[in-house]
Amino acid sequence: MFNKIACILFISLCSVVYSQKKISSDFDYKVTYNLHYTLDSTKLSDRKSEYMVLFLGDKLSSFSSRAKLFKNGVVVKGNTASTSKESITAFPYVILKNTKENYLAYTLQIVYNYFYYEQPSGLFDWKIHDEIKDINGYTAQKATTTYSGRDYIAWFTTDIPISDGPFKFNGLPGLILEISDTQNHYSFTFYGFEKLEPPVPFKINLKQYVLTNKEKLLEVQYRYRQDPFTYANNPNVKITPEVHQAYIKAFTEMLEKENNPIEKD
Repeated sequence: MFNKIACILFISLCSVVYSQKKISSDFDYKVTYNLHYTLDSTKLSDRKSEYMVLFLGDKLSSFSSRAKLFKNGVVVKGNTASTSKESITAFPYVILKNTKENYLAYTLQIVYNYFYYEQPSGLFDWKIHDEIKDINGYTAQKATTTYSGRDYIAWFTTDIPISDGPFKFNGLPGLILEISDTQNHYSFTFYGFEKLEPPVPFKINLKQYVLTNKEKLLEVQYRYRQDPFTYANNPNVKITPEVHQAYIKAFTEMLEKENNPIEKD
C-alpha cells in the first residue's frame, strides 16, 4: 500500500498507468560481468567495481547487480544476507528484455513502491568490424555504437548465438562479452558463463508496478535519495528538524558527486 508521501508522488506522475503485463520465463543461462565504473567525473581515478549478472531465457532476460540477487527469493533461495555488505549496490535496478515483443523494461523498487519504464529493444545502431580477439576461449568480434552521449566498443561472440548483453545492450549476432565506452568510464568485462541445470523459473507481474517514463522515475529516485526520511514517512523514525536538514545536506552533496551516469541523456 502506498504511504501518504508515495501517494503524492503517484499523483504527480500524471502519465502513469497500471500495466496488465504478467511475464514468466525459465532462465537457461547465467552470464557474470565485472563492471568497472566512475561516478564522479571530477575524480576519474576513483574507480569502483561491482559484479553484474545477466540471466537468459528463450524469450526473456534479466540484468541486475549480483548484490541485488541477495534480495531475490526467486533466483537465490534461502539467502539471509540481504543486509550484508555483499548486498549493497550502486545499481538497484533490474532490466528485463523481452525478445519476443522487442522491448525492455527498466524496473526499480523505491522503499515499498515499484516503478518501471519501457523502451524498444532496438536502441543501438551497430557497426561490425573485422577485428577479432580471444576472450576466455571465445572468439570475439569487434562492434561499435553510440548511445546516450557515449561511444562504445563491444566484443561479441557467435560461439554463444544469443543477441544480448549487459545493461540495455543487445542486437548483435552473438552474446556481448565485453563493452566499454571510449573514455573507459563504464567497462563491462566477461567473468563467466554457465548453463543452469535445472533452469531457474522467473515470474514478474508488472500490474503491481507503476508505469512511468525515464525522466520522472529518475526524479522520484532523486527525491528519495536526497530525503529518504520524508519519502518513507516512517512514524518509528524520530529525528529533529536540525538533524533532518543535516542529512538532506549530506545526501545532496553525495548526489552532486554522482555526476557521471552511464546514460548522459
